[in-house]
Amino acid sequence: MSHRNFLKTSEFAPTWYEKTAIRAPVCHDAASLSDTYDVAIIGAGLAGLCAALHLAKAGSKVVLIEKFAIGQAASGRNGGFCTSGWACSSQDISKMVGPAQAQALDDLAEEGLGWMRERAFSKDYESCQPVNGCLTLSLFADDKLDISKPGLTKLIRGPRYKSGTLDSTAFHFHPLNFMRCLTLDCLASGVNIQENSEVTKVRSVGDGNTDLSLGDDGKIIVTASQIVITTGGTGGAQFSQLTRLVLPIQTFIAVSDPMPEILAHHIPTDLAIADTRRAGNYFRKLSDGRLLWGMGISALSAPSHKKIKTMATKDIAAHLPELAKDMQSANIKLAYAWSGTMGYARHFMPYVGQIAKNRFCVAGFGGHGMNTAPIAGKVIAEALLGDTNRLEAFRSIPRRETFGALGKVAAEVYYRTSQIKDKIKEIVT
Repeated sequence: MSHRNFLKTSEFAPTWYEKTAIRAPVCHDAASLSDTYDVAIIGAGLAGLCAALHLAKAGSKVVLIEKFAIGQAASGRNGGFCTSGWACSSQDISKMVGPAQAQALDDLAEEGLGWMRERAFSKDYESCQPVNGCLTLSLFADDKLDISKPGLTKLIRGPRYKSGTLDSTAFHFHPLNFMRCLTLDCLASGVNIQENSEVTKVRSVGDGNTDLSLGDDGKIIVTASQIVITTGGTGGAQFSQLTRLVLPIQTFIAVSDPMPEILAHHIPTDLAIADTRRAGNYFRKLSDGRLLWGMGISALSAPSHKKIKTMATKDIAAHLPELAKDMQSANIKLAYAWSGTMGYARHFMPYVGQIAKNRFCVAGFGGHGMNTAPIAGKVIAEALLGDTNRLEAFRSIPRRETFGALGKVAAEVYYRTSQIKDKIKEIVT
């Protein structure tokens, strides 16, 4: 039985991305596997695909193993934002690792954004439908971002937004199509990709190699000299070194029926839009005139897609009340709703580096734009090829235990408290 049949959440509910996606690439079957590989990568999200691509182009023999279909998890069902920086603020990063390593991490984030832009806007990736620009909004009067409230009316009709700032280097796009285009690049470069194939056992063997058992019966064995875990930190008991460091956190997205005229009136811009709160909203107009609305963070709740639609309906009305009224008058419904599970570290920075002998990880990218995972995948590839210079910036990030179920409760309390603090701040300013 497929793992998805056991899920009680909306994590694998149908998405607008799947409805509008290009054909999924045909990957390899088990019969194509060799006995040994230089590198086995577990997890074919954005980080895993990027690491595999860089390694294969450098001549490494690579197998990439994905538990589900490529793009079915967070990398192919997120909001579709690619922005600069990290989820953690520059000030907090500098306090954590020092100014020199903070600058190195900032440079890597910019490089990652450039890497994504180069591909998303290329002819081979035209199905990604990239659109330039991201508008960041503040609900707090004392933030005083570049665009004042009167200027915002040309971009969005939302009474709660006080100021905003434009990032012209950012863009938004169709993440599932990007993942499928990137998969084609990996296949063309010689990566053996195994979809819908779960790693059920990891065992060290002689000569420093590792055996990976695949499938329910574990009869398919892959041997590799190096292992890279890019599961996002939610890979299960086989990867306990990582699950102790990263919490699985859910976020939620809903997509409306087409309403291009209504959106043109209330959101007269094609920019992607997000606000500055830790658990804030992010939204954008899609290519067929729909509204994508992202919201919420939870370490504990697993709502159905019906519940997510209810949540989104209330959320839209709270932030864009006139839009909500026009949607109701025109009988515009929310056609899609889903969740996505991402790995979050306590300090909101990823873990990239060695976790055991011949085993490495690239995980914990929850809350980041899609600029950070690809550059981390490139850096781990460089390290496996012998150049560890740029890995030093990631090594400086401290490793902090999440304490399992207790950590989930603590994370939930943190986000709920943040929401209350943000609400109070909005009122008093």
